[in-house]
Amino acid sequence: MLAATLVTFVIASPAGAARKADRRGPTITDITTSNRILVISDCLSTSVTLSARVTDQTGIEKVLLWSRAGSARRFKSATMSKRHGRFERNLKGKELRGQGYGSVEFYITAQDDHGNSTASPPDRSIQFLPCVQN
Repeated sequence: MLAATLVTFVIASPAGAARKADRRGPTITDITTSNRILVISDCLSTSVTLSARVTDQTGIEKVLLWSRAGSARRFKSATMSKRHGRFERNLKGKELRGQGYGSVEFYITAQDDHGNSTASPPDRSIQFLPCVQN
Protein backbone atom coordinates (compact mmCIF):
# COMPACT_ATOMS: atom_id res chain seq x y z
CA MET A 1 0.00 0.00 0.00
CA LEU A 2 1.11 3.51 -0.72
CA ALA A 3 0.79 6.16 1.99
CA ALA A 4 -0.39 9.72 1.54
CA THR A 5 0.72 12.75 3.55
CA LEU A 6 -1.86 13.95 6.06
CA VAL A 7 -2.43 17.18 7.90
CA THR A 8 -5.25 17.09 10.44
CA PHE A 9 -7.21 20.20 11.33
CA VAL A 10 -9.08 20.04 14.63
CA ILE A 11 -10.72 22.47 17.00
CA ALA A 12 -9.23 21.88 20.44
CA SER A 13 -11.39 21.65 23.56
CA PRO A 14 -10.20 22.31 27.12
CA ALA A 15 -8.54 19.38 28.85
CA GLY A 16 -10.89 17.44 31.09
CA ALA A 17 -14.00 18.82 29.36
CA ALA A 18 -17.18 16.84 29.87
CA ARG A 19 -18.32 14.47 27.14
CA LYS A 20 -21.18 16.76 26.11
CA ALA A 21 -18.74 19.68 25.76
CA ASP A 22 -16.75 17.86 23.06
CA ARG A 23 -15.82 20.30 20.30
CA ARG A 24 -12.98 18.36 18.70
CA GLY A 25 -13.49 16.67 15.37
CA PRO A 26 -12.25 13.15 14.67
CA THR A 27 -8.59 12.55 13.83
CA ILE A 28 -7.92 11.25 10.30
CA THR A 29 -4.51 9.60 9.89
CA ASP A 30 -2.62 7.01 7.87
CA ILE A 31 -4.47 7.49 4.55
CA THR A 32 -3.43 4.82 2.05
CA THR A 33 -4.29 3.82 -1.51
CA SER A 34 -3.96 0.32 -2.93
CA ASN A 35 -2.69 1.69 -6.24
CA ARG A 36 -1.88 5.01 -7.92
CA ILE A 37 -3.45 4.08 -11.27
CA LEU A 38 -7.19 3.75 -11.91
CA VAL A 39 -8.55 2.78 -15.33
CA ILE A 40 -11.92 2.24 -16.89
CA SER A 41 -13.50 -0.74 -18.66
CA ASP A 42 -11.97 -4.21 -18.89
CA CYS A 43 -8.42 -3.35 -17.83
CA LEU A 44 -6.88 -5.14 -14.87
CA SER A 45 -6.67 -2.17 -12.50
CA THR A 46 -10.29 -0.98 -12.48
CA SER A 47 -10.53 0.04 -8.82
CA VAL A 48 -8.47 1.54 -6.02
CA THR A 49 -9.12 0.95 -2.33
CA LEU A 50 -8.68 4.04 -0.17
CA SER A 51 -8.43 3.60 3.59
CA ALA A 52 -7.77 5.72 6.66
CA ARG A 53 -7.58 5.39 10.40
CA VAL A 54 -10.25 7.61 11.97
CA THR A 55 -10.52 8.00 15.75
CA ASP A 56 -12.48 10.15 18.16
CA GLN A 57 -12.94 10.17 21.92
CA THR A 58 -16.76 10.16 21.70
CA GLY A 59 -17.32 7.89 18.69
CA ILE A 60 -17.52 8.20 14.91
CA GLU A 61 -20.87 9.05 13.32
CA LYS A 62 -19.80 8.90 9.65
CA VAL A 63 -16.79 8.94 7.36
CA LEU A 64 -17.09 10.06 3.73
CA LEU A 65 -14.76 9.84 0.75
CA TRP A 66 -15.09 12.83 -1.59
CA SER A 67 -13.64 12.35 -5.10
CA ARG A 68 -13.57 13.76 -8.60
CA ALA A 69 -11.58 13.42 -11.81
CA GLY A 70 -10.65 16.84 -13.15
CA SER A 71 -10.65 20.08 -11.19
CA ALA A 72 -13.66 21.47 -13.07
CA ARG A 73 -15.95 18.71 -11.76
CA ARG A 74 -17.93 18.65 -8.52
CA PHE A 75 -16.85 16.30 -5.75
CA LYS A 76 -19.07 13.26 -5.19
CA SER A 77 -19.31 11.66 -1.76
CA ALA A 78 -19.46 7.99 -0.79
CA THR A 79 -19.72 6.43 2.66
CA MET A 80 -16.60 4.65 3.89
CA SER A 81 -17.10 1.37 5.81
CA LYS A 82 -15.20 0.29 8.89
CA ARG A 83 -13.12 -2.86 8.41
CA HIS A 84 -10.32 -4.16 10.63
CA GLY A 85 -10.11 -0.88 12.55
CA ARG A 86 -9.88 1.29 9.41
CA PHE A 87 -12.43 3.03 7.21
CA GLU A 88 -12.30 1.88 3.56
CA ARG A 89 -13.92 2.64 0.23
CA ASN A 90 -13.30 0.94 -3.09
CA LEU A 91 -13.32 3.60 -5.84
CA LYS A 92 -14.17 2.07 -9.22
CA GLY A 93 -13.16 3.55 -12.58
CA LYS A 94 -16.77 3.36 -13.80
CA GLU A 95 -17.78 5.80 -11.01
CA LEU A 96 -15.63 8.46 -12.70
CA ARG A 97 -16.91 7.80 -16.23
CA GLY A 98 -17.65 10.99 -18.14
CA GLN A 99 -15.44 13.17 -15.91
CA GLY A 100 -12.39 13.09 -18.17
CA TYR A 101 -9.00 11.58 -17.44
CA GLY A 102 -6.00 12.72 -15.39
CA SER A 103 -5.56 13.24 -11.67
CA VAL A 104 -8.21 11.96 -9.29
CA GLU A 105 -8.58 14.40 -6.42
CA PHE A 106 -9.95 13.06 -3.15
CA TYR A 107 -10.26 13.91 0.51
CA ILE A 108 -11.92 12.33 3.53
CA THR A 109 -14.32 13.90 6.01
CA ALA A 110 -15.30 12.47 9.38
CA GLN A 111 -17.98 13.49 11.85
CA ASP A 112 -18.17 12.42 15.48
CA ASP A 113 -21.25 11.66 17.61
CA HIS A 114 -21.45 15.35 18.65
CA GLY A 115 -21.46 16.72 15.11
CA ASN A 116 -17.82 17.88 15.10
CA SER A 117 -16.20 17.45 11.68
CA THR A 118 -12.69 17.13 10.30
CA ALA A 119 -11.43 16.99 6.70
CA SER A 120 -8.14 15.64 5.40
CA PRO A 121 -6.24 17.76 2.90
CA PRO A 122 -6.87 17.00 -0.79
CA ASP A 123 -4.79 14.25 -2.39
CA ARG A 124 -4.06 14.06 -6.14
CA SER A 125 -1.81 10.97 -6.15
CA ILE A 126 -4.10 8.72 -8.25
CA GLN A 127 -4.17 8.90 -12.06
CA PHE A 128 -7.38 8.01 -13.94
CA LEU A 129 -6.46 6.58 -17.36
CA PRO A 130 -8.42 5.23 -20.33
CA CYS A 131 -8.23 1.51 -20.99
CA VAL A 132 -6.07 0.60 -23.98
CA GLN A 133 -6.33 -2.99 -25.18
CA ASN A 134 -3.43 -4.35 -27.22
